[in-house]
Amino acid sequence: MEHPIDRTLHLDMVPRTSNTLYVKDEFVISNNLSIRVPPGMAALLEKGRPTRTLRPNWLEFPYRIGFNAILFVETGVVDCVLNLESFHIDCASVLLIPSATLLRDLTWQAGTKFILFGYNDGKLFSSMTSRSAKILKASMIAPFVVTMERERMERYMHLIKVLIHVASGGPDYEFQDDIIGGAAQMFSGGLARLVMERMEQRTRIPREMTITQDFIRMVQARCLEHRDLDYYARELCITPKYLSRIISKVAGKKALLIVQENVIAEAESLLKDGNYNVQQISDILHFPTPSYFCRYFRKATGMTPRAYMLAKV
Repeated sequence: MEHPIDRTLHLDMVPRTSNTLYVKDEFVISNNLSIRVPPGMAALLEKGRPTRTLRPNWLEFPYRIGFNAILFVETGVVDCVLNLESFHIDCASVLLIPSATLLRDLTWQAGTKFILFGYNDGKLFSSMTSRSAKILKASMIAPFVVTMERERMERYMHLIKVLIHVASGGPDYEFQDDIIGGAAQMFSGGLARLVMERMEQRTRIPREMTITQDFIRMVQARCLEHRDLDYYARELCITPKYLSRIISKVAGKKALLIVQENVIAEAESLLKDGNYNVQQISDILHFPTPSYFCRYFRKATGMTPRAYMLAKV
């Protein structure tokens, strides 16, 4: 049965397990921690060896994620492609995903146990004015992974399980709101610390790599409005020529190709959706005319937008 928050968060990608928990119509916690994993499979996962690869058969890719998400993996491995970047999440890492991210692929190893938080912009940390909450809000621009040692991850998983236990107690659970609020504060504080550590690590990364990462994340967030290299060079306070040279050297492809790939990914998602015609998609993507959009799309994919749309019906 659909819950009201489903319509707000667009939770199609969340597996419908018996442990999907809704908290005050504000956020959802989905997990499969109770699944039984055969001893042989558990031993393989513990050793970091692959099991059977699974893929969600209820999703069509590319899929637009309509909510902010935080993914923890207790055991096993999850692999996904978000926008045009690949991510590998295991029991030593946490994946943070901002709303409107484009999911292009998703797989996991059989036996993988996970916890997924889904929440709206301004919902989960809306009542929190702490520095940690502000850091998390500011960092949710593009998907990224933070890593942690096993002991810290175990402490986090324990906190999350306590939160799940309290939240599943229903409205009659004594001091439920206070406990959930306190747990959310601890949750955001720990994550913010990881984000800050990640930012400190980046200061030790060669400048060319940092520029490349910033460019890719900026393109993912702004390619609908800006397809010209001059804009990104200005934002990064470098010349277009220098930006092109760095991106070619570090990423192994031209900067404009990265912009084009992101624009085409957005276009494909809208065409597959089926709710927009070519004229509307051209306007959404800020092309001057539909014909210009058609030429741009055909040059990149070898087919017209309409042909692509019909092929996906």
